[in-house]
Amino acid sequence: MVAISEVRAANAALKNTHETLTAVFVGATSGIGLATLQAFAKQIPKPRAIIVGRKQARFASELEHLKQLNPDGNFTFLESDIALIKNIDAVCQTIVARLGDDAKIDLLFASQGYISFAGRETNADGLDNSISLRYYGRVRFAQNLLPHLSPDGGRVVSVLAGGQEGKILEDDLDLERNYSIMQSASQFATMMTLSFDHLAVQSPQLGFIHVYPGLVSTGLLGRSATGILGYLFRYVLEPVLGLFASKPGEVGERMLYYGTSGQYATGSWSLDWDGKAKEGEVLREYREKGWAEKVWEHDQRMFERAVAK
Repeated sequence: MVAISEVRAANAALKNTHETLTAVFVGATSGIGLATLQAFAKQIPKPRAIIVGRKQARFASELEHLKQLNPDGNFTFLESDIALIKNIDAVCQTIVARLGDDAKIDLLFASQGYISFAGRETNADGLDNSISLRYYGRVRFAQNLLPHLSPDGGRVVSVLAGGQEGKILEDDLDLERNYSIMQSASQFATMMTLSFDHLAVQSPQLGFIHVYPGLVSTGLLGRSATGILGYLFRYVLEPVLGLFASKPGEVGERMLYYGTSGQYATGSWSLDWDGKAKEGEVLREYREKGWAEKVWEHDQRMFERAVAK
């Protein structure tokens, strides 16, 4: 376990070792992503952050706040509907153009997504919208930006369900026939880690971190559900959970630590909320049977199908 005091001390020391870092934040318009972005802005003397989200107008006040947190920072917002693979490809091209020929990405941080309580919702790519955001889109960002990650400590951090990997339906990886909230959570937690395993083999000088943030009071449940269920989540369940949950600010500090600490500099990591690496029996079995390559091949088929549409 990495104590929060150790996290804060390490983050405070970043100003002595990293005058500037370049990061891409996907889904950082609220919750854990925003808290991590704010920690990044506070701790790096001259940070450069490219933020990808759906609505720039909604983020205007937060953008001003970031500039107040660090007047020496460079903060750019790129507007895109990243539930669609073609849009991800396009915004990645824009990111690379904004970086310039010599600039490298030190941190790619992905926290986009929501939980669908309405069953499978197929989008224009033929993918479930929620799954596309929480899984396929993160893999696609990592794949597209991989050549532009810094060879000296470049890191990809995906906030989802590291350490929560479970059984997958091997003949229905996209859950086109067997979608449920629980199966989706388990299946794509496993596939996220296995996709990162593949990338870590391809790029052994980089770090790929799949982390479970724990119980955090972000309001995600209330935003994800509608009707009576949404009302119950917002006004009954979330206030109760808030009594026990971590605050986004503290979790954001932890995420910055995982994205900058030398402890996770290379390889594929499945981390619990406290920074402890976890490999359950199920994940170990999939790794031993070569499922990282099978999952990666599946990802590429889904991307090809989506782009063809």
